[in-house]
Amino acid sequence: MNNSSVVMKSDVSLRRNLSDYNFMLVIDTDSCDDMKSDIKKELNNLGYLKESSVYSFKDTKSTNRDYLRKQGYISSAYYEDVSPEVIINSDEKCVFTLADNDHICITAYDFGKNLRDIYEKCLNIEEKLNDKLNFAFDIDFGYLSDDFYDSGCMMNVSVCMNLKALEYFKKIDDIQDVARYRGYMFERAFNSNTKSSIYRLTTNGHLTDPEYIINDMTLLIDSISRKEMENRRILFENNPEFKDDLLRSVSMLKYSRVLDEIEGMNKIGDLLIAMDFGMVDGFDVDEILDLYDKTNKLKLEKFRENNNLNQNIGVLRSEIIKDTLERQVKN
Repeated sequence: MNNSSVVMKSDVSLRRNLSDYNFMLVIDTDSCDDMKSDIKKELNNLGYLKESSVYSFKDTKSTNRDYLRKQGYISSAYYEDVSPEVIINSDEKCVFTLADNDHICITAYDFGKNLRDIYEKCLNIEEKLNDKLNFAFDIDFGYLSDDFYDSGCMMNVSVCMNLKALEYFKKIDDIQDVARYRGYMFERAFNSNTKSSIYRLTTNGHLTDPEYIINDMTLLIDSISRKEMENRRILFENNPEFKDDLLRSVSMLKYSRVLDEIEGMNKIGDLLIAMDFGMVDGFDVDEILDLYDKTNKLKLEKFRENNNLNQNIGVLRSEIIKDTLERQVKN
């Protein structure tokens, strides 16, 4: 099933620890530095450091640490003497977090793509690294961490979906009940005080079978997507104001000078819906989602340069969006 206008972004993370080093709770600073050096050496050998951006957590301001947390690149934990590092390769759509709760967290992500494809990409990276780094693994307990109950497949999956129609018809609670029954978390992707139709479905608990997780979540995503598309058609056919709101939103995306992450994700979600109903011509789904990724990369590059997220980023991002959309959106 084509979920590209419903599924905004999916990511799969595999957390691993090297068997040659102590776990993060007891590792000393020198050993941690050696561990990070070993990992970065292998990432470089595999070509993942090329065109990557590297962020050291201890060298950033507290507001920007919150930004890295919000992006899901690091956890809420922070070790006083051991600083996590985040390596982001936007071209390959992968992120490597070093020395957070685990020695390394490998994350692969994409926009509107099949969850299994993203999982297999992440698994492929993990297998290449394991050949050289020797991840801690037990035949009975799976991949090991400093928390016995956290050991196992050590996989996290997160899927962001634009559920504008289901929200309009007040059916979100039904989706939430189904997700919780199947052992997943389902919540608004941003904080509850923000007006947004983007929701996040994530794994919850310590499941041990990654194949089951991928297959089951794929079935659930397809089911939610079908319901969303059915309700969009009803909304489109019976509510002229819905069309007007979409066009207004797309127009704002075209001319807005500053787009934060929440506003940008919502506006792009509206654009994808408008494309589905033939209201926008000549636009490629992958192109607009890649554009969103590139604008986030631009923000991160500026963040690295001056360690201060400022309004200039919004201006630069909006110029990219405006130039691209100017030819695409119907007047």
